[in-house]
Amino acid sequence: MSEVGVLAAAAAGLLSFLSPCVLPLIPGYLSFVSGYGLADIRSGAARFSVLKRTAAFVLGFTAVFVVLGLVFSGASLLLGGLARTIAVVAGAVVVLLGLNLIFDFIKALNMEARFHSTAAPKGYFGAFALGLAFAAGWSPCVGPILASILLYAAQNGSALRTVALLAAYSLGLAAPFLAAAVFFDRLGPLMAWFKRHAGGVRVASGLLLAALGASMIFGKLGAISSTAARWGNSLAEAAQASPGSAHAVGAAAWGLAAAAVLAAPALRRRKIFTAPRVVFAALFAAVALGEALGLWSSAALLSSWLLFQGA
Repeated sequence: MSEVGVLAAAAAGLLSFLSPCVLPLIPGYLSFVSGYGLADIRSGAARFSVLKRTAAFVLGFTAVFVVLGLVFSGASLLLGGLARTIAVVAGAVVVLLGLNLIFDFIKALNMEARFHSTAAPKGYFGAFALGLAFAAGWSPCVGPILASILLYAAQNGSALRTVALLAAYSLGLAAPFLAAAVFFDRLGPLMAWFKRHAGGVRVASGLLLAALGASMIFGKLGAISSTAARWGNSLAEAAQASPGSAHAVGAAAWGLAAAAVLAAPALRRRKIFTAPRVVFAALFAAVALGEALGLWSSAALLSSWLLFQGA
């Protein structure tokens, strides 16, 4: 497993959140999990309480996903002699699931198995239990993507690596849940945009899974890691050969990011100096200043990340 595999798992989790049968129901889920009405959630009056209940809900589905990953990994170890055959079959299944997300030719996969409850969860344990139910019964949107990640995790042969992959997937799914709990009043336009482009989300999900499955079939999962390692070595050598240039490029990049944060809304004739934009612009500007002063090196950090091969 490499950092690329972890990023792919996190991206798959994010795409699960953006899927057409999860995203539209987020307001209802937040209300049901927290016990607050949508008016209270939009006003931000119960922001911290909603966040705490949502965090318990997130922990619930994360626990189920990690356990499922360990089960798949254990089964793979028991069939170690058939590792190559399992990889090919699993890859073919992942490709099939990815293509079905795009073309929807296997109607049986559209059968839903959602957990329905008429009573709101009581306290944090109730929200945690609802997260367990969400993980165990939500399909077809989460199901195909999660199944693909589970099949991918089964190829690693390590409980620790499996936990890391499923935790990354859960983080990708959980982060927007938590962001929605905190910034629900500000996320309306963004959620509406993703709803309008639901078809594009399905295509992106399908392409990601198809690429992952193809790499499993042809045994090329390691090629991604080796490519990242070559880039990391090249970047590290360039930074060591000319540290001044590396710092200058890094400072310029962070400075441009700070400017973009403030310039983007101006191009759309929107208010520039809102609190979140000012905070992010100041943060990027501070990083740029530190880079210019030689306090840290973005090139060195990026090369270390590319060279990291996981546990």
